[in-house]
Amino acid sequence: MVKWELLEERIVARHVKTFLDIVVLAMLNGKPMYGYKLIAAVHKEFGVLLSPGSLYPLLHSLEDNKLIDSRFQGGKIVYAVTTNGKKKFQNVFTAYKTAIRKMENFIKLHGEASS
Repeated sequence: MVKWELLEERIVARHVKTFLDIVVLAMLNGKPMYGYKLIAAVHKEFGVLLSPGSLYPLLHSLEDNKLIDSRFQGGKIVYAVTTNGKKKFQNVFTAYKTAIRKMENFIKLHGEASS
């Protein structure tokens, strides 16, 4: 038997990990943060504990693609979204919302048809 609470947690975790780039860009939008703070914020907001091994390669990729930049501040590397990153975030987030809307419509249509 599947415990629904656990299923919901797994769905949230899967979405956070799949769309981590969108989550990180959203968190950095207007608020520069360092890596540990991002890990703590994701954990607090979603209950998902990221490993540094999953976050830092993403941060490096976002930086390589000029979507974020970094600077050394107070002994830590602080990441901030760039203008290009803000534009990319808006485009990707719009696509994400469209995909979620399509998924909701599909599930609603087929879920009600089988009831």
